[in-house]
Amino acid sequence: MPGIKSAGITGVGSNLFSLAVLALLFSFPAHAEESGASPQTQDAHEEAPIIPVPVWNDDTASNTENNETTAEADHNDVWQRIRIGFGVDEAASLNPLVAVHESWFAARPENVRRLAERSRPFLYHIVEELDRRAMPMEIALLPMIESAFNPAALSSSAASGIWQFIPSTGRHFGLRQDTWYDGRRDFTAATSAALDYLGKLYLDFGDWQLALAAYNCGEGCVARAIQKNVRDGLPTDYASLSLPNETRHYVPKLLALKSLIREPEPYGIAIEQLPDQPYFNQVTVHANMDIHSAARLADMSSDEFVALNAAFLRKLIRSDTPVNLLLPVGKADTFQRNLEMGSWDTWRPYAAQKGERPATIAKRFDVSLGRLEEHNQLHTKNGKLVRAQTILVPVKGRGAVTAQGDLRAAAAAPVRHVVRRGDTLHAIAQRFAISLADIEAWNPVFGKSSTIRVGQTVVVGQP
Repeated sequence: MPGIKSAGITGVGSNLFSLAVLALLFSFPAHAEESGASPQTQDAHEEAPIIPVPVWNDDTASNTENNETTAEADHNDVWQRIRIGFGVDEAASLNPLVAVHESWFAARPENVRRLAERSRPFLYHIVEELDRRAMPMEIALLPMIESAFNPAALSSSAASGIWQFIPSTGRHFGLRQDTWYDGRRDFTAATSAALDYLGKLYLDFGDWQLALAAYNCGEGCVARAIQKNVRDGLPTDYASLSLPNETRHYVPKLLALKSLIREPEPYGIAIEQLPDQPYFNQVTVHANMDIHSAARLADMSSDEFVALNAAFLRKLIRSDTPVNLLLPVGKADTFQRNLEMGSWDTWRPYAAQKGERPATIAKRFDVSLGRLEEHNQLHTKNGKLVRAQTILVPVKGRGAVTAQGDLRAAAAAPVRHVVRRGDTLHAIAQRFAISLADIEAWNPVFGKSSTIRVGQTVVVGQP
């Protein structure tokens, strides 16, 4: 293409190039066990905030005269660790689609630079995990084509998080999912699960390209393609298999990015060196709070906090069990200190009645209507609740209720839930983060029976 380094598209027609462009724009993996492509949300590349990460001092980074200093800088650069650790065998399966995707990325250097920037807070942890498992460093680039390193990326087939797990595969690899928390969006937990899965696939197929293909379309998809080629007397390497269109482009897309990351300069791409040190620390908390309070305690913006802690679906941290938060290294001590000395909002259930106005509830609990709506799905018409529903309201100050009017009254009464169609005691217990034993203790009318009726009232919290 004019004005860029030639990527050698010899013998590849314009139709194939157009197909590759369409695949890049609209085709993102969903890890369906047996299905092929599922389109990713098209704004996945645009919504994720770029978290600022320290870069090298320009004098050190640009010092080409002092070989010793340059060698030391290379040794302490995460990008250089990635380049040195590349290990997927390309020679075993020459694939013309790699050149197609190289040309596509090379024509869009700003896209590649933005992907590299978004990866910076996460790469050190991934590289450390890959090193520990002796896995090829190409895998560190995989979230670039999975989610553009957007922790909140969600596909139309419900694949979620940086590593784009569908719900069933996520649960299979230990990622808990409920109405409060989605482990697929928990960066450290999902990274561990993704590498476990990829390691298992490599043991299954004995080849990293096939393992990556199976990560995209499922083990059964790749196994059937291999069996078909064996029956037909054809090669069984990745490039020779008849795979879904998205999967055919999946590994070439990764290998193309590898080429640009390995040698960015010929493509006019500037990638800042990344210090070979942790960006975040893991902090364990035993407190309930909303993410805005947590961000304030860490002296961070809410956007930056959520980018590292995207697993809390209702933007509420519930610590019935200890919860691990990720905080930038320089913010962890600040958070711990403010947690000991400061105050924050926690949120508790409140039984709102049909006809109540959310604006009135918000005023009563000294919170903006916007924040009330942020943590609740309010069913309203003309500004009023169309039915009774249990919502979450804030309680000020270290989780303790202030001794004033409505807050004291709200805390002094049991919290009740009106049974809706489809409810079970198990589902109600999960929704309110309580045990079945609690429900039985607070609702003697049930005895040992688990039968409930629509319209029945269940006590789900005690003062």
